[in-house]
Amino acid sequence: MAAWELGTVVKLFRKHTGLSQAGVARMVSIDQAEVSRLERGLKQIRDRRQFVQWTDALGVPEELLGLLPTADPHIPDATLRPGTADTGARGYAALPEGPGQLLLPAGRSVSTTALPVLTLPAASFLGDSLRLDSRPELDAWRTMPMRALVVANRTVDGAVRQFVTDARPSGVRAAASDPVDIPAAYELDDLTYGILWAVSGFEAALLGDDQTLHTSLASLTASPGSPIASDQGLTEVSRMLIGSETAARYILGQRDHLGDAPVFWTREQRGEEAATWLFFRHKYRYLERMAPRRPGGTSGRGFCVPETAVASSPAYERVLLFLAIAVMESFGIRTWVTGDGGFAHTDGFALSHGRRAVIASWVRTDGASHLAVTARPGALRTFADVTGHVSHHSATAAERAGQRLAATAEYLGLDASWLGRRCAQLSAVGTERLARPRSRLLGLEGLEAACRFVAEQLVIIPRTRTAPTR
Repeated sequence: MAAWELGTVVKLFRKHTGLSQAGVARMVSIDQAEVSRLERGLKQIRDRRQFVQWTDALGVPEELLGLLPTADPHIPDATLRPGTADTGARGYAALPEGPGQLLLPAGRSVSTTALPVLTLPAASFLGDSLRLDSRPELDAWRTMPMRALVVANRTVDGAVRQFVTDARPSGVRAAASDPVDIPAAYELDDLTYGILWAVSGFEAALLGDDQTLHTSLASLTASPGSPIASDQGLTEVSRMLIGSETAARYILGQRDHLGDAPVFWTREQRGEEAATWLFFRHKYRYLERMAPRRPGGTSGRGFCVPETAVASSPAYERVLLFLAIAVMESFGIRTWVTGDGGFAHTDGFALSHGRRAVIASWVRTDGASHLAVTARPGALRTFADVTGHVSHHSATAAERAGQRLAATAEYLGLDASWLGRRCAQLSAVGTERLARPRSRLLGLEGLEAACRFVAEQLVIIPRTRTAPTR
């Protein structure tokens, strides 16, 4: 259980026990107003000892207390300059040894996800991997069909470090009784945690909706752009997938009218929304088909990421947003980022200058994709003004992709050197053993393309870039 979810837990506890806010307040020696603020999300527990006091009072089992933050991940450390934020493993307390559960926090669309976890001490740490020798409890754990994790503990330089892998054996010849080798690249930090958070949250929602979702996707061709039926009870993630695929199909239907180097505007502001580019399988196929037809062209994609969105996002979500921007760059699409909130409500679009604009929005549209095509000169000028302004005033403006990625990391408060190093490590071993999807609608192609590109571009951080025009 994570500290930033405590308000939800308290509300559920009161509903189950019938206690009033005043009654709960007496249990933990605070006043009723503090409980009210906690439940409404206005108060956050940042002190680990206070958090443990709460969990003891509420009777939360110890095995649920994995990945407790040493600081609130939603609040950037004010002592760190942007671009130097600690995005390593030190933000997470060690998971206790033995079987337990990892409770991944809810996002705005992703629900809370619980993953079974078996944590064991590593038998050895040789080269680039840690080994867990076969033992009955480990062998049994690896036969679970659902997503489950195996975590290896290892003390390095006096600090406990943890390395995580999918419990199911990978490879045709792998067996549950084989020793488990976990790549050192799978160390638990904001990169690997973010990947697990997004894949697990997306997967749980899509598998839970599988039958209804199959029917809904089959009907897209017959009635494109129609509102997503809320009475079907689909999760928000499934609605995201339907909206995204509806928009992608609509734009692809206009591909031949958009020229060799269309420019795009996208509405994703946070890692949760942007992670769809990394893990929704149809979006990677869309990028392949929409990529510039000539290398070195003028195709670009604009993002509006207000500074308030950056400040309120935990580091692992900012890492996901960074990787989504990187996958665009890997396809030869120059990216622009503005913090001007005035662009936050601009519809997503694909524009061929002077010819046609295809409007296709699904992010934050209340379940109904906005789809249209226009060739009106006035509308085309408006869209061109948006991309023109943002491209000339981008906070990440630079000539080379590596320079833009370094500037993007700085804007998001991430360490570009750390991102380059960690993406290189992940790219070398692949991500299949970390987060292999169970849903046919998810894939790792976007993630792996992003990691490869970041590794190539940020091995040596480019020092010079064009200064943004404010």
